[in-house]
Amino acid sequence: MGVGTYANTVHVIDFGLSKEFRDPNTHAHVPFKKGLGLVGTAAFASINSHLGLELGRRDDLESLTYILFYFLWGFLPWQGLKKWEGILKSKQEITMHALFHGLPPELHAFFEHSRSLSFKDKPNYDHFCNLFDSLLVKEGFPGDVEFDWDLADAKILGQDSRATSDTQHEPNLSSKRCLG
Repeated sequence: MGVGTYANTVHVIDFGLSKEFRDPNTHAHVPFKKGLGLVGTAAFASINSHLGLELGRRDDLESLTYILFYFLWGFLPWQGLKKWEGILKSKQEITMHALFHGLPPELHAFFEHSRSLSFKDKPNYDHFCNLFDSLLVKEGFPGDVEFDWDLADAKILGQDSRATSDTQHEPNLSSKRCLG
């Protein structure tokens, strides 16, 4: 979690499987390859990872969607399948209706957009932030939400977090807040 000015920002980073997607010298996008092995945890890996394709930013977003599903449902439809081939088959065969039943349409839009991207496409991160910010508003969350960690930080510092100046915080419901 962020601190201070960025207390409302969630930083989700796992550098364990990270790699550069542009050549550091030429800045050219890495080439597309086939015949690679599965990268990541099969339950959360993109379909392209299962197929042994070179991974791009679109695959990160697909994996993030599976993580969000897990947070929302507490399970994944392919959970319990032992072999990655069975997980791949389940991911390929599940209908969008079954996958998104009871979930906000914004999550479906996020998933569909991420799956529509080509290997070299840059995702429209601002669009995604606005999409999820509008979902928060639609679900009745105020723009000035104080999270448990905000209150805990204020108590540790001997401050009343409600008494801090609004100028110390990032504007609410903006892509800045979403992107940090």
